[in-house]
Amino acid sequence: MKFNMDLQLFNNGIPTSDDIYIRIITDGASKKVAVIQSYRTNKNKETKTLDAFGEKDSVGTYGAKTSYDLEIERAYVTDEALTDGIYLDELEDFDVIIEKPDRSDMYLKCNWQTIGESGNLKDKTVENMKVMASKFKRVKK
Repeated sequence: MKFNMDLQLFNNGIPTSDDIYIRIITDGASKKVAVIQSYRTNKNKETKTLDAFGEKDSVGTYGAKTSYDLEIERAYVTDEALTDGIYLDELEDFDVIIEKPDRSDMYLKCNWQTIGESGNLKDKTVENMKVMASKFKRVKK
């Protein structure tokens, strides 16, 4: 089966991220706990070859397990989250949401692998994180 890729362009020709944030679900309600200035994602699919008896070469490939890695740079904890005593290094099973003009890309059931903090005198503290998600969901608007 072959796939055709249809690229959808926006006003300036390049899709943009309108809002990037970390959310948690507490008591059935979604709560934005941090906003993110920049990110990088990697989707890794374990791909295997399909062999057939008597064939010298593989007869095809198939995809197996997929993993999702995110590098988050310059995450700012919201004032509401700080008031509620929520800290990024204490989060588990959170979601990273990337809002785009035509869709929302949601990385679900995330846990952080590394987290670092930096800041300057009298500035808000910034956190950088490496995150792994167990699920990915794309919702068209």
